[in-house]
Amino acid sequence: MRQSLFRRSAAWFRRQLRRNRSRISVDSGRSAYVRLPVHEQRLQKSLLKKINAYWTQKRLARRPAALAEQSGRGLWRGALLVICLVAASILLVTGKGPGGLASLLASLDYFRLTGIEVRGCRHSSVQEVKTASGVTISTSLFAVDAEAVGAAVQSADDWVKSVRVVRRWPDELLIEVDEYEPYALITRTDNHQTGLYYLDRDGVPFLKTKAGMDLDYPVITGLEGIAVAQEHEGLAQALAFLRLVAANNPNLPAQSVSEVHVDGTGELIVYLVEHPFPIMFGGGEIRQKYLRLRKVLEVLYKPRKEGMDIARVAYIRMNYLKDRVIVGYRES
Repeated sequence: MRQSLFRRSAAWFRRQLRRNRSRISVDSGRSAYVRLPVHEQRLQKSLLKKINAYWTQKRLARRPAALAEQSGRGLWRGALLVICLVAASILLVTGKGPGGLASLLASLDYFRLTGIEVRGCRHSSVQEVKTASGVTISTSLFAVDAEAVGAAVQSADDWVKSVRVVRRWPDELLIEVDEYEPYALITRTDNHQTGLYYLDRDGVPFLKTKAGMDLDYPVITGLEGIAVAQEHEGLAQALAFLRLVAANNPNLPAQSVSEVHVDGTGELIVYLVEHPFPIMFGGGEIRQKYLRLRKVLEVLYKPRKEGMDIARVAYIRMNYLKDRVIVGYRES
C-alpha cells in the first residue's frame, strides 16, 4: 500500500516537472550564431590548416638549433665541472696550491698550441713576427706571457707600433700587429751620422731608410742644430702645414711639396718639387698663410703672353707684413 502511494506521488511530481518545462522556454544562445555558407567554412578550415602547418614547420626548424645549443652548453658545463673537480683533487691531495695546478694544466697536451695566427702585417714579415714572439707550436697556452710576447715583437721590428696578443682557448694564439704609416721624411743625426728617417703622422721617427725604400715623401730638415723647444715647435708647425697640404688643392697638392725646412729661429721655408725658389713661410698662423699661398700660386700659374709668371719667380715671402705677401722676380 505504502509502495503504491509512493509510486503515485513520484509519478505526480514528474508530471508537474514536465509541465513546468513545457511552459518555460530556455534560450541556449545558439540563435546568436550565424551559420556560414559551406564554401566559407571550407576557406576558414584551409586557412587554419596553413597557419598550423607554418608554425609547426617553424618549431621543427628551431628544434635542431636549440638542441645543439643545449648540447654545447652541456659540454662546456661538463668540461668546467671536470676541471673544477681535478683542481680540487690536486689542491686536497698534493697540497701544492695554485702553483701545482698551473704546472699540471701547462703539462696537458689539450692546451698545447696547434696554430699561431698573425694579422696586420703590411711591411713586416709574418714569419719574422712568429720568430720574434718566441712562441712555437706545442707550447702550452698556459705558458704564454702575452706582455712579453708583445714587447719582443715590437722591439724586433721597427715597423711595429703596437702588438695585441689574444689567447684562443684551448690551443690557438692570435698576434695582431699595428704598424707605423710613413707620413714624411726627417733628417736626424745618430752617432754623428745624418740620415733620413720615416716620420709618422704624430711626428714619431721610427725607421731609418735604406736604399730601395720608397722616398716619395716631403722632407722636414733643419731640426738637428736648434734648441729643443724650437725643435718641437718647428716640427709641430711643419706637420700642421703638411696636414693642410694633404687636402690636395689643385694649386698646391701634397706631391708638389719637396721640403719643409725649419731655420734657426723655428720658422718654415717651403720648397716645391717643380720650382727651386724658396717660400719664406714664417711661423704661426699656419692655416691663414696656407690659404694665402694657395691664392698666390693660383695667380702665378695663370698663363701670360710671355709665359707663366711663376717661371720668373725668385722667392715668395709670406712673413713680410701681416696679411701681405711679396713675390720677388728674377731679372730677365
